Amino acid sequence: MYMRNKFFRSCIAVLPRSYGTNKKAHASLDMAEEVGASFFAKNIGSNYWKWHAVLSKHPELKTLKSKDILNSAKALNKLEFSVDDILTRPMILYTNEMTLENRYVVLKECGFVEITIPLLSKFVAAMNRSVVSLKSYRYISYDTDVIERLRTTFNDIDVKLLNDSECNESLELKFLRQRILNCYLKQRLGASAADIEKIWKTYGRLRHKSFASVQNIIEVLTKDLNFSYERIIKNAFLLYADAENVKRILTEVPTIDNQDIKELLFKRPKIMMTSCDALQTTMQHIKDFGIPEGAILRCLEILTLGPDTVLERLKDLNEIEEFKVLSSNPRVLRLVHYQNKARLRLDYLNQLKVRCASLHILSCSSEAFARFARDGSDKTKGRDVVVYLSNVMNKTESDLRSLLSRHPNWCHIPAIQVKQCYEFLIENHFATEDIYNNIHVLLYPIKRIEEKLKQFENTDFLKEIKSIENSNELTTNEMLTLVLYLIESEFHFTGDGIWTEQHTQHVENFNNLLPDFPESLNNIYKYGLKSASTSISAKKESKDSFKEYVFN
Repeated sequence: MYMRNKFFRSCIAVLPRSYGTNKKAHASLDMAEEVGASFFAKNIGSNYWKWHAVLSKHPELKTLKSKDILNSAKALNKLEFSVDDILTRPMILYTNEMTLENRYVVLKECGFVEITIPLLSKFVAAMNRSVVSLKSYRYISYDTDVIERLRTTFNDIDVKLLNDSECNESLELKFLRQRILNCYLKQRLGASAADIEKIWKTYGRLRHKSFASVQNIIEVLTKDLNFSYERIIKNAFLLYADAENVKRILTEVPTIDNQDIKELLFKRPKIMMTSCDALQTTMQHIKDFGIPEGAILRCLEILTLGPDTVLERLKDLNEIEEFKVLSSNPRVLRLVHYQNKARLRLDYLNQLKVRCASLHILSCSSEAFARFARDGSDKTKGRDVVVYLSNVMNKTESDLRSLLSRHPNWCHIPAIQVKQCYEFLIENHFATEDIYNNIHVLLYPIKRIEEKLKQFENTDFLKEIKSIENSNELTTNEMLTLVLYLIESEFHFTGDGIWTEQHTQHVENFNNLLPDFPESLNNIYKYGLKSASTSISAKKESKDSFKEYVFN
């Protein structure tokens, strides 16, 4: 009876105290069940209680994504490991499928007698052992010539090895493999000693890549994508790539917006490091958000991000007003790719009270951004405004730019203000064509436009206007024309009516009012400043080039 009660209490203990009433508790319990003991038992095998014991000992397994667990389990099953094998080292599921398969192949290439789950889980430790030591523990048979076995793994060329003092079984296995791989890269690709040194300095994990994989990816790069040996060495990270994955990309994603995928992979080799499934998922996310496929060609780097990351950033486009107005821009994916940097820059410009943060400024190089911030010129080239209006008005960009450029200050108005003004007029029943005929009204503060529209509610004012116009009723087009006239008449038709009160004060030395870039961020480039010297030179340059008033 005591044991039964103890068991019952232990079961109750795992439930949230507010399970019966708290909806959040229900939700968290459901999420836990997705990667709980039931999930493992159902999808991998064995029974609930064995997995319950495993998860009690290794609760970190619950933090894994269900798809990653399934992929790792699938890879282990493919390598003919049973559920009982996995249960001996359940943390093996923490290793992703590609790593598991690669490590298995490496151990095979080295001549290990039996490859077990414990050996796979201790792969790095095994690589840190000498061949002599591994043979003494009988992981490798005494009569196996490991060096010759590794040398002949490469069958595209006859690899000539270094002398016995350089390649011998007293070396740690990772260093022996590294030296043999060096010989292959020198003879196969013509890599120099300096190239080899640079590769290992930057891509040290290459020593754990299977020789078969390295050989296969070189074959795909040279034969299918026409990469020169020099280009492969220059992009040595490609030696990590999976040849089968690259072949899948070539087959399943033959074109992007009618452009050959081979040309795009040659242009941006890093895309080959993304799995084909992830590539297709990312492209689908972009399509689901109404962004045309052609936008990908303007920012191929977007394909190097994970699909979950891209999805979250696409959602942010609809949450941040300054980003939302740019969502129809053909270069919007640059904003998605550089979104973390763009957010930091937007916050910093807000501190400076700089309103015209264009897509280019938010995603440009660090030097260009620092120059823009230091110059203190709160204006753009109008590209974002023209693109936005072209989409909502269905007019050509050239026509819009031609009309807008008649106003002397139009480039000082941020796209977000134009968007808000356009939406305000639409909500007040002004047709798009009326707005287009009076396009400059979009440059003015909504507050001023509202003030003038209210004047039309005044009977005496309306009678006076009608008598001047000699008409019974004003059209919406005429109303917008009068709004523009009434606003600018107060400013002697200089175009200064576009400024709000907080932006009308001229300052003689705007640069002295700019806060410095945060000192703690000088060396990590988040705000576009590389060093203190860069800051000084940029400040000097901005003083020399400052030629116009800036509104603060």
